[in-house]
Amino acid sequence: MMIRKICTLALVIFFLSVTGAYAQGRPEWIAKVSETIKLKEPTWKIGEGLVNDQGASYTESIRLTKGGVTGAIEMTSYSILTNPEETFTGLVTVTDNLTRKSRKKVKLAGLGDEGYMWAGNAADHATVFFKKDRVFVTVFLPGRANAERFARLVASHIP
Repeated sequence: MMIRKICTLALVIFFLSVTGAYAQGRPEWIAKVSETIKLKEPTWKIGEGLVNDQGASYTESIRLTKGGVTGAIEMTSYSILTNPEETFTGLVTVTDNLTRKSRKKVKLAGLGDEGYMWAGNAADHATVFFKKDRVFVTVFLPGRANAERFARLVASHIP
C-alpha cells in the first residue's frame, strides 16, 4: 500500500514538472504593447481580450474600439515550433485563399521577418499578418493606415 502511494506521488510530481517545463506564461513584451497603445493611441479604447496559454504557445488578443468601430490584435508566441516559416506560409496561403475575391494581398516591407496586408477600399477593415521568429501577429482594424500602424507598434515590442 505504501509503495502504491509513493508511486502515485512520484507520478504526480513528474507530471507537474513536465507541465512546468513547457508552461510559457504571458511574455513581458505583450504588456508593453497594451501600455503603448494607451499612451500613443488614446482615442482607441482597449476592451476585454482573450488569453489562451497552452504551454507550448501563448495567445492574447486585444479588442479595440473607437466610437462605434471595433478591431482586434492577436499575438501568439510559440515556445515550441520547429518550422515557423512553413507554418506561417501555410497560414498566409489559407488567408489569401479565403480573402482573394474581396481583397488582394500586399507584402509589407520591414515588418518582422515577413508581413502581409489584405485590404479592400480605404473604409474597409484591413488585415495585417506578420511573423517575427516564433511570434505570429494578426491585426484587424478599419483602414489600411490604422492596421499597418498598429502592426508596426506591436512589432517594435517583440524581442
